[in-house]
Amino acid sequence: MPLLKLSCVNCLAPLEIGEDLERFTCSYCGTAQIVERSAGVIATRKIETALKAVQRGTDRTAAELAVPRLTRELAEAQSARADILATARKSGERAMRARRKAALITFCVMFFVGPLAIAGMGASMGTFLALLWTVALIAVPVWVYNNYQLPADKVLDATAAIDARIAHLEEHLRANRSILDTLPV
Repeated sequence: MPLLKLSCVNCLAPLEIGEDLERFTCSYCGTAQIVERSAGVIATRKIETALKAVQRGTDRTAAELAVPRLTRELAEAQSARADILATARKSGERAMRARRKAALITFCVMFFVGPLAIAGMGASMGTFLALLWTVALIAVPVWVYNNYQLPADKVLDATAAIDARIAHLEEHLRANRSILDTLPV
């Protein structure tokens, strides 16, 4: 078997290796190396360097695959967040309409029932009751409006997990785009 005469890429020591050998370790410095054959030229390269090149290619491929997936997941998370906010807004609007409706019903009942009650009381109490009714006509609906319980606003709780997911996805998307920008094709 013919021997190839090469030099170590690390310590430049003279090496004699078999022609069919692909990997070896320098007996002088212990550096792991591979034999590269290209267009009639035979050279050695550190395995570590070759592995780094393979790793860069793998990283780039992984980033190329991850960017569309992360972009899709980010759009889905943002859409889910928008849906939660729209639902919460609609729920809040319904609660406010119910609140106004309760105050309006209270006002209408007092407006129509109050004069009937005052008319049945007699003249001596009529003036006092009319004044009391006028004040109550405004005060009671305002009290009903202010004391009407609105549902608890749980939007922050509902969106907190989605906001964390969105931040996580944006971070990974930036990292993968950075890999694509820095690694050669």
